[in-house]
Amino acid sequence: MVLLFIVYSNAVDEEMVEIVIRHAGGYTKFVEVQGEGKGEPQLGTHIWPGINNCMMVAADRESEKKIINAVDRLKVKFPGMGVRVFSTQLKRII
Repeated sequence: MVLLFIVYSNAVDEEMVEIVIRHAGGYTKFVEVQGEGKGEPQLGTHIWPGINNCMMVAADRESEKKIINAVDRLKVKFPGMGVRVFSTQLKRII
C-alpha cells in the first residue's frame, strides 16, 4: 500500500475527485490550502489569487499507477494548472 498526497489547483477539483474515486474508491480532502512551489504562489490574495486543495489517498500499487497516469493526462488537458502527487509507503491503516 502507498499513501498519495495530492496537491492541486482547485480549478480541477471535479476532475481530481473523479480520478481518485475511479481508481482508489475514496479520499480525505483538505480545501482552500495555500502554498508556493515550482509554479506561481497559490495564496488566495489579490496579488496571488489562486488556491489549492489537497487529498490523501490510500491505494495499492496498481491503483497508484492508474492515478498517476490519469494525473499526467489531466496535466496535458489543463496546462499550467498545478498538480503534484507525492507517494510514500503506507505501513498500516488503523
